[in-house]
Amino acid sequence: MELIFLMMAALLLMPQSTAAQTRIAVATDIHVMAPSLLPDEAKGQSAWTNYYAGQRKMLEQSADLFNQLKETLLNDKPDLFLLTGDLTKDGERASHDYVKTGLETLRAAGIKVLVIPGNHDFGAEGNHTQFLADGTTTDAPTLAAEDFATYYADFGYTGSTVDPNGSLSYVAEPAKGLVVLAIDSHTAAVGENTLAWLCQQANEAHAAGKQVIAMMHHPLFPHIQGLDQFISTYSINNYKIVRNSLIEAGVNVILTGHFHTSDIAKDWNDDPEKSIYDINTGSLISYPCDYRMLTLSKDHRQLSVSTASLTPTGMTASDCKAWLKGRLKTLMKARISSHQYSRFLTDSNKELLAEMGANAFIIHAEGNEHKNDNSASMLKQMDNEDVWGPLVGKTIHSMLEDKSNYGDATHENQTDDRTLILT
Repeated sequence: MELIFLMMAALLLMPQSTAAQTRIAVATDIHVMAPSLLPDEAKGQSAWTNYYAGQRKMLEQSADLFNQLKETLLNDKPDLFLLTGDLTKDGERASHDYVKTGLETLRAAGIKVLVIPGNHDFGAEGNHTQFLADGTTTDAPTLAAEDFATYYADFGYTGSTVDPNGSLSYVAEPAKGLVVLAIDSHTAAVGENTLAWLCQQANEAHAAGKQVIAMMHHPLFPHIQGLDQFISTYSINNYKIVRNSLIEAGVNVILTGHFHTSDIAKDWNDDPEKSIYDINTGSLISYPCDYRMLTLSKDHRQLSVSTASLTPTGMTASDCKAWLKGRLKTLMKARISSHQYSRFLTDSNKELLAEMGANAFIIHAEGNEHKNDNSASMLKQMDNEDVWGPLVGKTIHSMLEDKSNYGDATHENQTDDRTLILT
């Protein structure tokens, strides 16, 4: 008996092994539109049909895809679920209610959930509409930004350190030794005081021997060279300052969304040894309907990234791809015609550019563009067409060769977009 007691005491005094690995699900831009906002009779479809024709998001399938993701996570039981903004179509209270109900189901099953807002979560886009059965529309009530932290208190804000500067940023430790910087970028910027506070929190976590990752709605920096000339809010406005500050604070990974593509890019400040990976995840309701699964090793020193996709009920992946291409062509033709560059293009060249742009975006959304058989032929066609101009040509090359900072030998980078191991 004495020997058994001594053996037990020795075991208790031995250094304890690290906790098990941490499994993290990541989704973004789920843009849930509550079914109650859709017209419930055929005569109400006209207003909705006219509105929906200009969308590249499968809003009619948003509730279905969200429910599919919820069931997938309930079966897979990750330790943590991170949702990086644009939870709703346009901030409608009914849509937030629908999302919150689903998240409560996950929390009840023991899955910790952290959320941050995106630019579509407060009605700022002006499209928070309920489509009525009689063919008319009305404004749907929205969730105010000042109510977001209270409304989603159980999904990040309670028990966390909230930004004292008034943003919706917070810092949480959802797993022992893992600290998450949840950065509010719904205005497409991060304030100077908020950034300083976040970096202080990161430094304190590192000093305590903890691992730090960040999450934010907008990409941290442009993954495609020159695209910010066409889409001003492609990444956060002050990205160079934020990027360099996070890197100096020892943050090596940030999880983002907003652009509806699954693309991973690496960047650094003047010292290549100090770098950060921006793991941008595609929208759940835009082909290929991606979400990510991350695994953090027991010692928190290795992060593996894998990518999975869902398919709306009654549709195939090919259906979703064809649907997106048709919508993209329409939207790109309108964008090209309104751009100052269009005066140099004939109508046939505008059509060709819209076709090329739609195809290029789909290849980009699928990830690992340089491995796609169609990329080389598209680039060859571009080089044979005298319609692009240097800026458009550089942008398309950057996209199809999957190179961020294209042409900059000191920063150009190509990273696997769907499967990656970071140490």
